[in-house]
Amino acid sequence: MEEREITVVKGGRETPFSRGILAQTLAQAGARMELAHRIASEVRAELVAEERYTVVEEEVLARVRAKLQTMDAFILSRLDRWRLLRESTEPVIVLIGGATGVGTSTLAADVARRLNIQSVIGTDAIREVLRRAVSPALLPILHKSSYGVKREDIRVPIEESERVLYGFRAQASQVSVGVEAIVDRGLEEGTNLVVEGVHLAPELLMERYKDHPNVCPLIVYLSDCGVHRDRFHIRALGTSMRRPAEEYISHFREIRQIHDYILETARGRGVRAVENVSIEAASDAAVEIVTERVSKIAAGADGHGASMLLDTGPGETGSRGPL
Repeated sequence: MEEREITVVKGGRETPFSRGILAQTLAQAGARMELAHRIASEVRAELVAEERYTVVEEEVLARVRAKLQTMDAFILSRLDRWRLLRESTEPVIVLIGGATGVGTSTLAADVARRLNIQSVIGTDAIREVLRRAVSPALLPILHKSSYGVKREDIRVPIEESERVLYGFRAQASQVSVGVEAIVDRGLEEGTNLVVEGVHLAPELLMERYKDHPNVCPLIVYLSDCGVHRDRFHIRALGTSMRRPAEEYISHFREIRQIHDYILETARGRGVRAVENVSIEAASDAAVEIVTERVSKIAAGADGHGASMLLDTGPGETGSRGPL
């Protein structure tokens, strides 16, 4: 016998109740997937047993909260903040910086998924656009790797010991022009974004936006050099060797020099840092930082959107039918 559909209502909108979407909502807020599916199934079973086939979203969430109170109270507080973030009409822009190989792109994709942000932009892509517009003769540093700037690329006298960090800062400064344009446009148009990459130097872009309530800057690091080195081999396999590890390993000393500089500068300027040994733990920490910061403006904003927390939302993939 086919299960009868349950309809969830909020602000004049209706959507079929979906255990999958409710579980996804809880997982995005940080709940373990097994627990998320268990709660979603229990809530649906209760509604069916009570013959509640039309129910407001707030009642569904109240049942979820009651279960979390006994099963995982920590996720309960995170869910409430995450809900404010999802329902807010305020734009959210997350900046995730870090040295080559620490996993900024992987973390950015997971954070975007959990926060329901559709746009993820890498600073490497912005650099490529700028390279097409500016010749190597004009800005030779822009056309090198962030860790591979040579003495001949630098047009001012510097000591050899300063070469790596000078080249990194110079390239980050050049790429920041494009990043600033994207961030400012996102703020102006109310677009949610995640921007990631090595060029988000704490003393440049993150310093500019660190006090902006809608922008959440953080950096990623790996304290263990061995773990960092191994990441290049893992990434090479994951990209079918299109990004061979040897190129990065041969410049590992320079990459670690930039890594340590970014971490030290971030800490000195009050930018939050997340260690990325485990993507699950790093994503939890990053989402916590974002929701903690942005929920303050969401709570103080005049009114919230009528978007449903138990709906996939515009632009998300996945079925909207009952599960």
